[in-house]
Amino acid sequence: GYAEQIGYGTGDVARQNGILWLEDDGVKSAFLQDSDSLIMKIEPLVEIIEFLCQTFPALERVCSYARGKTVYRKKPEELKRLRETGLSRLYVGLETGDDELLADMQKGATADEMVQAGRKAIEAGFELSEYIIPGLGGTERWEQHATNSARVLNEINPHFIRLRTLHLAQGTPLYEKAERGEFHVHSIEGVLIEIRRFIEDLEVTSELITSDQSMNYFMGEVDGKLPEDKEKLLNAIDEALARWRAVSEPKRNPFLGSL
Repeated sequence: GYAEQIGYGTGDVARQNGILWLEDDGVKSAFLQDSDSLIMKIEPLVEIIEFLCQTFPALERVCSYARGKTVYRKKPEELKRLRETGLSRLYVGLETGDDELLADMQKGATADEMVQAGRKAIEAGFELSEYIIPGLGGTERWEQHATNSARVLNEINPHFIRLRTLHLAQGTPLYEKAERGEFHVHSIEGVLIEIRRFIEDLEVTSELITSDQSMNYFMGEVDGKLPEDKEKLLNAIDEALARWRAVSEPKRNPFLGSL
């Protein structure tokens, strides 16, 4: 088994890593800590998942990040085997549904491939969570980013949609583009308007999660299930816009890092 391959018997793993304590504590979920666990060959990944499930019998959910291109390249039977082994939820960074922006961000997949990947994951039985980055199109391409992202998600209809507002970190290519004036970061007002357009265009039965990341602070504690909570979400954005516009003194844009 996997434990023996890495040089431990199951008892050794338990003693050295506290697994017996965790097992007694009733671990319910596990997350494979890698940006793209599915890039592994199927057999080793299956063994890891089996090892987790055997070691933690109370385990109910095993999750992993996965690149859209990796899911796209997997055979349906490979995805189904991973699901049947115990991997239950995939977190995929779609980031945008716009082909131009996908190429600029070097995501390695087209919008159509992202759609096919998402559908394959759902058909294999996975819960699917897709990430979108508001602000990724800057001031020039925000509208195509919002509308095309909604279009792609409408075609996938994932279980969850998570927003991760763009924040430029020093030393990144996009930060350097902004320094050179080749990328113009959206204002808070602009990002709110973009998110509003995005939500307006969504026609999904997904849970939209906006409040589980620090840079989404302007939305408050607002999550919603679509389509029934669309009006509530749009009203929350309108209220945030009104509050922001009511502030008289200029504010530093927090999405700029220290730019």
